[in-house]
Amino acid sequence: MGVLAVVLADVSSGPADAVQVRGRRSRRSASESTVEGDVVAAAPHRTAGDVLTLVPGMFVTQHGGQGKAYQIFYRGFDAVHGQDVELSAGGVPVNDVSNIHGQGYADLHFVPPELVAAVDAQPGCYDPRQGDFAVAGSVQLRLGLAAPGAYLKGTLGSFDEQRLFAAYRPTTGSADSFAAVEVQRTGGFGPSRAAERGSVLSQHTVAIGDSSLRVFAAAYAARFDSAGVLPERDVDGGVDRFATYDPRQGGQSVRAQLTGELTQGTPREGASVQPYVVLRSLRLRENYTGYLRNPNDGDAVVQRNDALTLGARAAYHKKTPVLSPRDRWELGATLRTDVVDQSQRAVAAQRDVVLATTVDARVVAVHVGAYVDAEIAPLPRVWLRGGARVDAFSYGTDDAALAGGPQSRSAQGAALSPRATVTWTVAPGLDLVGSYGEGFRSPQARSLADREPLPFTQVRSLEAGVAWRIDSDVTLRAAAFRTALDADLVFDPTTARNEAVPGTERVGGVTDLVARPGAGFVSSTSATFTRATFTASGGGYTEGALLPYTPMLVVRQDLGWHVVLGRVATRALELHLGGAVTSLVGRPLPFGELGRDVVLFDARAVARWGPTSIGIDVLNLLDAPWLDSQLVFASRWDRSASPSLVPARHLTAGSPRAVLVSVTLHL
Repeated sequence: MGVLAVVLADVSSGPADAVQVRGRRSRRSASESTVEGDVVAAAPHRTAGDVLTLVPGMFVTQHGGQGKAYQIFYRGFDAVHGQDVELSAGGVPVNDVSNIHGQGYADLHFVPPELVAAVDAQPGCYDPRQGDFAVAGSVQLRLGLAAPGAYLKGTLGSFDEQRLFAAYRPTTGSADSFAAVEVQRTGGFGPSRAAERGSVLSQHTVAIGDSSLRVFAAAYAARFDSAGVLPERDVDGGVDRFATYDPRQGGQSVRAQLTGELTQGTPREGASVQPYVVLRSLRLRENYTGYLRNPNDGDAVVQRNDALTLGARAAYHKKTPVLSPRDRWELGATLRTDVVDQSQRAVAAQRDVVLATTVDARVVAVHVGAYVDAEIAPLPRVWLRGGARVDAFSYGTDDAALAGGPQSRSAQGAALSPRATVTWTVAPGLDLVGSYGEGFRSPQARSLADREPLPFTQVRSLEAGVAWRIDSDVTLRAAAFRTALDADLVFDPTTARNEAVPGTERVGGVTDLVARPGAGFVSSTSATFTRATFTASGGGYTEGALLPYTPMLVVRQDLGWHVVLGRVATRALELHLGGAVTSLVGRPLPFGELGRDVVLFDARAVARWGPTSIGIDVLNLLDAPWLDSQLVFASRWDRSASPSLVPARHLTAGSPRAVLVSVTLHL
């Protein structure tokens, strides 16, 4: 937003569990991709979560208010708030373990979009470095500031939007050394949509002999309101789609983290170690069903989740010629401990009186993982990469709100995940790639019985495709994939959590084209089709039926053009024009129905003269009346009407057109 982008050639924060290595390495899959800085800057993005839409096949929604984690859809998965996508930012894991609002809850609001230098996306589970939550894939935000110097940016916009962003990058050193602060507030585009947030981030990288040390610290706090859902029949009957039936919904979110990464060595031999600590706190008040279960006081619940995470990663790599001088291997390890205090209380809809405590628990989760990865080149144009990882989990739960009285439970287990990729370089820049991987999703700690073997969700994924770097300015990728799960989870609004369902599979294809045909021009286009179905019957679902809420077709187009128009009073006059189109087609709903499609246009124009730039961002340019979420369940909001358990469509309206004007000083 606003700051004109400079493509960053080297930012140190790499994929999870990875050693920073320069030089050629074979691909993990045909569809793996890196979204570079010029593509990130082409179109408007309010938050780092918005940037995820640049990953081919990914779409995000914000139905719970600005401050709650985005709902993520990726290659046929409704990952809800992160259960199926391994997310990290600046090399630090973002997913929460056993969060009461959902396994893998991942809130990216603490990262200002100006600091997203690039996005690395690894679909599937083909890389041994990918661990828990890497079911649909892994996404890493690499952080950095585009150009040296100080920046001060102020933004005003629709719905009382106010934002201040300030950042500094030293004139010496790498692009990933910076300090930044963000303060933002909005009145919201309708009732109960106000929000405010603030964050401070600092990262510094320094060379120490043949080693490099990176230190990254961040702190963030937010408060937000949430409008909740409306029955579609009420909106069709004349109720404003931006209205709310429970204005007391919303929450608060806090995050603080610190990490240090020491990297030593060369592409031939080296090692890295990265300890980190994360403190998270989340409070949510929600009401999906109105007065269905409690006709007098309503069905509102307040969830609280406080977590302390201590972790570390380490890796060692070495070139060891076996069949060629290019052969190499790598060993890595992961350690993570989470201490989580969580509660859920039923509260009266019109007041804060606690009616019942349904959850009052402490969870201690320990995760130890290790992987081995080998890469050999048996033939001049053939690369084989393969390995495996093993992950062991141990959970201890003290649950004080059970009907039979307080209870302590413990459980543990391990998962073995082999992965392999073969790459054939048919011609310079043209690779045919086949990949296979097995992965897992860890269970929610509170769902486990005492001494129960851990019921991991088993994942098997296949992909085959082509990656073609046509020249230095054009890259084309296309692949077909299949991912199967022996059991799955589907969001149930009546319980406000994911509930177990039978096994599922996703079959589909993806293609994306990135082109830079002229100076200052960039185009990125992707299309992903996925058919997600049940492979067994049970829990109200039948074999072959479409998985609800998972979109079948996601299309994204980003365009950006940066040009120097000339010089005025000895200073260059620069212009940046850009925009994006996002389309979501085919959103299956329960009972064989389909939800409404989504087509959104965003646009940007930024003019810079000397140290000053003025930018205009327009989101939802055509003011499309789109739906952020569509759910099917039973509710009762009119207490004078007879209660009914018949499921009905509910919706959350998406944001209307918003215009943001920014002024940036480059000091």
